Amino acid sequence: MAVEIEIKQKGFFKKSISLSTIQALLKHNMILGERDSNSSYVFNELQNDNINGVNLVVKNPDHLGRGFIIYTKGKELCASLNIPTTNQDINDFFDFVQKACTHFKVDSFTMDDERQIKVNDLESQRQEIATWNIDYLSNQVKELHENELLFIVFGVNNPIYIPASVLEQWSKETPENLETIFSSYLHIKQSEDLYYMKPTFYQKNQDILGAYTLTETVDSIVAKQAFVPPITSGLPEGIEPNIWNLGIVRFPDNAEPTIDYIPYNTFLEKIKDLNLEEYDQKHWILRNPSKNFLERLLE
Repeated sequence: MAVEIEIKQKGFFKKSISLSTIQALLKHNMILGERDSNSSYVFNELQNDNINGVNLVVKNPDHLGRGFIIYTKGKELCASLNIPTTNQDINDFFDFVQKACTHFKVDSFTMDDERQIKVNDLESQRQEIATWNIDYLSNQVKELHENELLFIVFGVNNPIYIPASVLEQWSKETPENLETIFSSYLHIKQSEDLYYMKPTFYQKNQDILGAYTLTETVDSIVAKQAFVPPITSGLPEGIEPNIWNLGIVRFPDNAEPTIDYIPYNTFLEKIKDLNLEEYDQKHWILRNPSKNFLERLLE
């Protein structure tokens, strides 16, 4: 579910919308990024002021929830907020909408493709969405728990596969308490500087290759089993890799980085006795993979 807002400029002489325009409408501490070719959010590649066709993601570094998306349709400005989310994300989203309406001197905006909302009613809309979000989150947690399903949350930094044990605890909470717990959980999970090992996919002749990458000394979130991430993989539905590899990146002294490959199952076999810390239902945390450790993987 998502809340979609579109701000349509009035008159013949509409203002162009650039990256600089967007930045001026956000709080000073907010960080802008975009989706990369692997459907992950990145926050250090925005250089061109032209944002046509770019889905910008907004991150509040003081509160790492799900963030929200900004994009343009010609000279119209659009914003999208995924639900369920956190109260802080809702506040940040509507703060941006308020400032954008003021900037473009409009007195209304379109919500969910059909509803015209007056700017004067924006606060009541924020409260309505916040209430709906709390109820939706609570109902979703209970439904997933009852049906023994995973809760996959696409956070602002990385996906999180919330385990059944957590859902069981959450299902007992009041809706208001659950929002606070959910917000804290997302922030804690995404606060540490960890590299999320999301696979990249390639085709060679009849083979489909899925490849993870592990880099020397980089604390990494590693998959317990190789799998195709839902929604964001870019693969056609029903297509599965028949080869899974791990690329191992090392930095020899005074030389260019080297990369060697091993089957992903070989990697899992070699780390099975390490008693790694669990990140979520589908991942562990592998800390500081040293050069010696990586070399042992290649033996």
